[in-house]
Amino acid sequence: MSGRHSAFLRAAIFLAVILYGGSTRAQESYPTGPGAGKELAAALCSMQPAEDANWRGVMKISGRGHQTIAVPVTCQTSLGESGWSVTYTTGATNGVAAEKLVIHFSTNAPPQYFYARAASAGAMPGEPKALTGAGADVPLGGSDFWLSDLGFEFYHWPEQNRLKGEMRRGKPCFVLESVNPQATAEGYGRVKVWIEKESGAPLQAETYGADGRVLKEFELGSVKKVGDRYELKDMEILNRQTGSRTRLIFDLDAR
Repeated sequence: MSGRHSAFLRAAIFLAVILYGGSTRAQESYPTGPGAGKELAAALCSMQPAEDANWRGVMKISGRGHQTIAVPVTCQTSLGESGWSVTYTTGATNGVAAEKLVIHFSTNAPPQYFYARAASAGAMPGEPKALTGAGADVPLGGSDFWLSDLGFEFYHWPEQNRLKGEMRRGKPCFVLESVNPQATAEGYGRVKVWIEKESGAPLQAETYGADGRVLKEFELGSVKKVGDRYELKDMEILNRQTGSRTRLIFDLDAR
């Protein structure tokens, strides 16, 4: 699997970012021994896009006692002198107002979030305003993806533990456990990620509340081979507390 695949995940979804642009990797193998968890998290944070990129897709939200809702979403990744930014824009649909999220990334600091939501379903989002702390723990476009999920906020928590490697979906994986010492009653207390060793892409993840219960489960979907590279077709997140499920489907024919 190519580095382009792993680059998308770093900056677009939970997880996570550039579908077509490529990436640079901090190192070819991740550390072991004392402090390995922090070094692994730092290596994942240092992955960054190789070039600007754009993509579009749709979030299909189901399982809340009503018909599936389809929310269009576009994404633009832009490189800068001291980092890069990822801009998500969701379209208005089913009475849900349009939203705009801008995340500023750097290799050595937590992400910064700027968010705006339109006043009504027929209006455009205003100028995005900065969010801090748990303020980014809110859904994007009414989906099960929090803004902080898209920023991989948990990679920056102070406690990072590298657990014993495991197989997931037939592939050897690193296992990283991130612990939040300041978890709120509604937020994540712990996140566990299975990271494919070859690409550095997070194949699966589980988030837990402060009470230890599983809140969400995330996994990559199918992959399409285009020439000499692989492109992610979809990813899914399941909210165990509400029964809601969001599938993010990428339009691979639209660049």
